[in-house]
Amino acid sequence: MKLNIKPDCGNAPKRELVKYLTCYFASNEIEKGMGFLDTDIRWELVGSKTIRGKDQFRLELHKRRQNSVVELTIHSILSHGKEAAINGEMLFEDGSVIGFSDFYEFSSAKGNRVKTIVSYMCEVK
Repeated sequence: MKLNIKPDCGNAPKRELVKYLTCYFASNEIEKGMGFLDTDIRWELVGSKTIRGKDQFRLELHKRRQNSVVELTIHSILSHGKEAAINGEMLFEDGSVIGFSDFYEFSSAKGNRVKTIVSYMCEVK
């Protein structure tokens, strides 16, 4: 998978973690990211459904990865306190492009366990 991302100062651990989680999940390296998720993770797919728990999270990612991501572009990553956000685009092997924005909430400001993810996704024409 090709990755397009602007370099930054690297002085924000949550931004780095969100970048790596996005890369793991987009490249189907799901297990690399699972250890950073709270057991009771809640993943809200806005306009679609809400996934609860690590097992359901894993199943949902597997279902969504039948069409492999060939290129991931990350436009920005922001973090403050116990929250972080990322937005970008994914180009799939069938030529389709999905724009996304994910909003992360961690268990605490200093923690690295993801408690909640809210995802907005739309097709880019």
